[in-house]
Amino acid sequence: MALAVAFCRALWYNICMLPQDPVMLLSFVNLKLRDEYDSLDELCADLDVDRAQLEARLASAGFYYDAQHNCFR
Repeated sequence: MALAVAFCRALWYNICMLPQDPVMLLSFVNLKLRDEYDSLDELCADLDVDRAQLEARLASAGFYYDAQHNCFR
């Protein structure tokens, strides 16, 4: 049952919750990193998001992941 819930949550974030606008995506990801996740790897694993694709989307808008501060800048 827990696996089904995790799958549905990941699917929900991939389809409905991840903003398409890079600035909104930045805000969303930084909020999640600040409030819920200790690392980008943890966020990506939990939401079933490809880290390289997420970083590439944000890099295209000039943002990079700062592991020391656990946020995109």
